[in-house]
Amino acid sequence: MRAVVCSEFGESRVENVPMPSVNTGEVLVKVQRVQLSVTECNLYHGKEISHYETIRNRLNDGPSRLFGHEFCAEVVETANDVTEFDVGDRVYAAGKIPCGNCGYCQSGRELYCLNKEYIGYDIPGTLSEYAALPAEPLSRVPDGVSDAEAAAMQPLASTVLCLREAGITQGDIVAVVGTGVMGFQSAQLALLQGADEVIVTDIDTRKLDIAERHGLTTLDATTTDPVESIRNRTGHTGADVVIEAVGGDQDRGTDGRTPLAQAVEMVARGGSIVQIGYLIGDLTITPRILRSKSVDWINPVTGATDLGPNRTTGTFAARLVEQGRVSIKEYITDELSGLDSFDQAVEMTLNKKEYDALGPTQIVLT
Repeated sequence: MRAVVCSEFGESRVENVPMPSVNTGEVLVKVQRVQLSVTECNLYHGKEISHYETIRNRLNDGPSRLFGHEFCAEVVETANDVTEFDVGDRVYAAGKIPCGNCGYCQSGRELYCLNKEYIGYDIPGTLSEYAALPAEPLSRVPDGVSDAEAAAMQPLASTVLCLREAGITQGDIVAVVGTGVMGFQSAQLALLQGADEVIVTDIDTRKLDIAERHGLTTLDATTTDPVESIRNRTGHTGADVVIEAVGGDQDRGTDGRTPLAQAVEMVARGGSIVQIGYLIGDLTITPRILRSKSVDWINPVTGATDLGPNRTTGTFAARLVEQGRVSIKEYITDELSGLDSFDQAVEMTLNKKEYDALGPTQIVLT
């Protein structure tokens, strides 16, 4: 079969590699679509962000099959001990792979596993025609969800988990800084959780127009000061919860004009800031500013977890999309055909504005 093989940072080629075999606890899937994440694209170019050491070490060991944790695939074979999936099921990966042996796993706190593995980072991902994957992190895709939506589902499953930790209660005023993929999703989820008003701020009017159509209050940061506007709208109190969904390169965390610094300014005393966007590099924080406002800065865990019997954040996210309660299709704007388009997909995902794209580029395999 054909697969993308990375030889070093920023260099890859498509090669013929052996067809994977199914081991205990695994399923063999035929990959239909892969959506590249911004994190993966930055790692491909050697950015020192989350998972950098893992990718560096794998490349040091030789050419490696990396990336591809956001995908839609069809099950074509299951190991004898796998009973939760059948041949023909469509699946996506909502979570990570806990070790099952560390103290966190043994105490039922798998999300904090010390040795969890990540598809596409620790083990080969889905930038290939077929992939053998552990069944544990996979979720079934409902019939009412398209292949394109399924390939874009993993960020929503993560957002569901992030919003569980946000502590939003009925009647809260919620502000979202940045309306990228997870910012837009978190704003919709905040409304579902009972927020009285969700105010989103961005510099991209196209994204703001989409947000407004979904019942969100919008602020164009190119024409108004979002901090001042939110404080004025809340009687100079501030938002109860602020979600920082920009991430990226920021040098100041508590003063200045970075997205995180703005979040600190616009949050109410005793409120919470939820850090959804991944930050790159180091940032300067003045702790007394957070302390003086008694602000909680929440950095949510990632992965998938149970919500009850037969319900996980992964299956719940898919149901939200199937039932139309959360929309993700507006951010699926670009697709390319075949594994040979990998480098172009990376380029387009990292430079969305140049390509008039809203979300990451998807690679269509079948």
